[in-house]
Amino acid sequence: MHSIVKLIMVVLAVLCVLVSPVLSVAWDEASPADTAASKDISAPGEAPLPERQSKEDHPWTIVEKTPPFENSRQSVKPERLDSPRSVMWSLGRTLNTYRDILGTVGRTYKSEPRLRWIQGRIAQCFDLSDVGPQFQNDVATDAAVYLREIMRRIPMSAWETIPDQQDIEAMPDDEKITRYRFDYVPIELMLLTEGDRAGEWVITTDTRDTAQAAYDHVKHIEPIAGVGELYRRHFFEPGWLIPSSLINHLPTWTGYEIFEQAIWQWAITLASLGVVSAVVIGIILLLRKRCRRPMTIKGRIAHLAFLLFLGVTASAFIDFLQLHVFLSGAVLEVLTFFFSAIMLVAFILGLLVFGVLVAEIVIASPRINPRSLDAALIRVAARAISIFLAAVVFFKILGQLGLSPATVLAGAGVTGLAIALGAQDALKNFFASITLLMERPFREGERIRIGDDVGTVETIGLRSTSIRTRAGNVVSLPNETVAHGRIENISRRPHIRSELKVGIVYSTPVEKVEQAIQIIRDILDKRTQAPASFSPLVHFTRFEDSSLLIDCSYWQSTTDYAESRDNAQCVNLDILDQFNSAGIEFAYPTVTIVGGEKGEAEGS
Repeated sequence: MHSIVKLIMVVLAVLCVLVSPVLSVAWDEASPADTAASKDISAPGEAPLPERQSKEDHPWTIVEKTPPFENSRQSVKPERLDSPRSVMWSLGRTLNTYRDILGTVGRTYKSEPRLRWIQGRIAQCFDLSDVGPQFQNDVATDAAVYLREIMRRIPMSAWETIPDQQDIEAMPDDEKITRYRFDYVPIELMLLTEGDRAGEWVITTDTRDTAQAAYDHVKHIEPIAGVGELYRRHFFEPGWLIPSSLINHLPTWTGYEIFEQAIWQWAITLASLGVVSAVVIGIILLLRKRCRRPMTIKGRIAHLAFLLFLGVTASAFIDFLQLHVFLSGAVLEVLTFFFSAIMLVAFILGLLVFGVLVAEIVIASPRINPRSLDAALIRVAARAISIFLAAVVFFKILGQLGLSPATVLAGAGVTGLAIALGAQDALKNFFASITLLMERPFREGERIRIGDDVGTVETIGLRSTSIRTRAGNVVSLPNETVAHGRIENISRRPHIRSELKVGIVYSTPVEKVEQAIQIIRDILDKRTQAPASFSPLVHFTRFEDSSLLIDCSYWQSTTDYAESRDNAQCVNLDILDQFNSAGIEFAYPTVTIVGGEKGEAEGS
């Protein structure tokens, strides 16, 4: 029973959150008398508001009654931004054209480029230095529409009272204004003194950021100026992919706002997001089933195609939300950042996969040995180029989101020391790999010895070199250790040198010793093929504890280890056979034990 009560309370809380916007709208519409009375109340000591102007005399009506030009590029081009008056006049003319196109044509495939152009002209009237290029048009247009609705409801000063360029130039140098604030209207303009737009007046960032809150404060007031309706068309008119007739025939409750977005906008966003997510997850499952490890060239092509599809889909979804669902404000920014991050990761991984794919396609040609050092050099070069291109794309996308490369690098500089300390081993290994690829002390497929590790080189990477031992194990050695260590390239020896030590007993006569030496020389001449100037060396070198030692050194022209072992076996068998036939006895370690008194008596 207690759990049921808890469940009912949670459901009621959720319903309250969902219904509160509806109730607030209904309350505003149901109590016009209260709102009318409240606007007549003023705080003690405040100056009364100016008399409400008639619609025809209001400055905003005057600017919006100016007919738009037929050529949209002429009509939306800011005429001048050299004074507060010219900025506001240009903004009014541009908004008038924007409203006219939305009212007559709407958001269609043909009108969309024209509307985006107009939004770009609106953005010229604002200070957007703190906004990324991806959001500038939308942020400026939203703020301009809010300001228009404010100015339609509040009495404004006549155009002649707003400073013009001539008025500012006529002021003394020490009194020339660089900021201008309207009376009764929460709009402030400032003069830009730096950058490419120095000398132009723009609407300040504070005005832009507080435009929505200011509109919420006065939206209950009946408009007294302006021509036509723009607010609903701008914020709730869908793009050409979503039929306007469909949205207009939806129930009234679908137009209520949740986090400044209509319910139908949320429904389309979530539904389209579900469809896109299902498609992406389905492709991932299919690729995991079809593409096995290690990946072939076809598998890499499929992997690259998926990453490109994911990046393009994320980019298209951002445009869909901006231009068709027409989300706005913080919701649009959050979703744009989220899908931009997906697009960023997809394109960067795609470039890295593309570099590997190009390298493998080049190496697959019959002219290149896939296990040669040239193949390793191609792989490293392709990866380095793809990493460079990925860095360019990374900073480009961040720049569109408002994070300039300078900001990112400055932030990296704060933590650069910690990163450098953590990455110093990786950097050492990277530069060591460049040294190995330039000097080429070994190639893939060659047998080398590095310290105590002996094996065949399998891969030469950016961080480590992998060798496979005779036991079948793969040993990964850091490139810094390889480059600064002693490298013995066994595969590059021109021949194989072998040593043989033969011990015969001390009782062997001198002539038998000489015969043993000659037997070994004849066998080596017969069984081995020595390179030029490398004749076998066979000599009676020293007296061992239990044998007369004949030391042998001989060379074989082959570089095949297995073949050299077979030849050594033949030599040893022939020596054994011929020594036995000649009666030459091999020595073996002996120990003479001298006993006590009994041994001495027997010796005597």
